[in-house]
Amino acid sequence: MTPTFLSALASFLAHLAVSVALLALFLLAFTTMTPQREVALIRSGNAAAALGLAGAMIGYAIVLSRAVAVSTGIGEAAMWGLIALAVQLAGQFALNLLIPRIGAEIEGGSLTAGIMTAATAVTLGLVNAACMTP
Repeated sequence: MTPTFLSALASFLAHLAVSVALLALFLLAFTTMTPQREVALIRSGNAAAALGLAGAMIGYAIVLSRAVAVSTGIGEAAMWGLIALAVQLAGQFALNLLIPRIGAEIEGGSLTAGIMTAATAVTLGLVNAACMTP
């Protein structure tokens, strides 16, 4: 193995570790701020909760991947990741204000509410990612 490859591998592992940690932080924050308990609902077979949480994860992963791509180092990627986390959570907060019963609808299994949660997160993730310019 060449020193260049080992350096690239070390950078990859560092970015992966920070990204996984940020994703875990996002999931913890997201599931804490929503009125419903997504994990328990998913375990009981609630498709609306699964769809909403999956959309939130995908939306954040989109913007997190852009954060890593435009950054010049691990610290910058982490900062962009934290900014993206705040924007994604703000979007969910706004959705909860616009549709106050969305949590109850998801608990009741409403796929419409799950789709709206997922669509909001993915849409915001795409816009959020596009706004990150080098």
